[in-house]
Amino acid sequence: MQIRTRNTGAGVLVLAAALAVAAAPVMAATGTFRASTQPVPHTSSGSGLNVSGSATLRLNGMSNVLTATITASGLSPRLPHLMHIHGVIDGDNDCPTISADTITVDGFIDTPEGEPAYGPILVTFSTKGSTAASAGLNLSTAVVADKFGRINYNRTFKIPADVANDLENLEIVIHGADLNGSGAYDGVESALGMGIPLEAELPVSCGVLN
Repeated sequence: MQIRTRNTGAGVLVLAAALAVAAAPVMAATGTFRASTQPVPHTSSGSGLNVSGSATLRLNGMSNVLTATITASGLSPRLPHLMHIHGVIDGDNDCPTISADTITVDGFIDTPEGEPAYGPILVTFSTKGSTAASAGLNLSTAVVADKFGRINYNRTFKIPADVANDLENLEIVIHGADLNGSGAYDGVESALGMGIPLEAELPVSCGVLN
């Protein structure tokens, strides 16, 4: 005997609904994410290395719009400071220890040495224009510290969906230190090349978002 099944209209509707749910994009959770940034542990001395701060990121998960508020002190006065969200999506991310000083072995953890711990740039905290990773080294749109070495940053912008979905696994990193006190970013070139001084890209403060 053969048993025949009948594809009812209700069954089609249930199947269609299930497929629609499966195809729907995953929304990021609306909420607030915070990080307390602490000095990156360089062993060589220089000005602008004792940087601490706090970041509060308020995310609208429906639109992936982020409102970022970042304050920090101990920075090099009157100089721009690159700031980013760093990380590997769904990966293991952390702030570097001094053991990361393996490329230049100069007592400083530069960007190429720190990236294995905190990952690549995902979002740029610029004051205007692009906030994409591609804007990560644009000093002309970076926040500038006041004469006391403090910053107070606030901006609202949209972030990529994969970043929004993984915020609690990522890092805030602040860069830039006037090591020789010249009032400008100069001195030796970064391991990044491209004529970028080490002082401009040097990570000085890092914190894990949660």
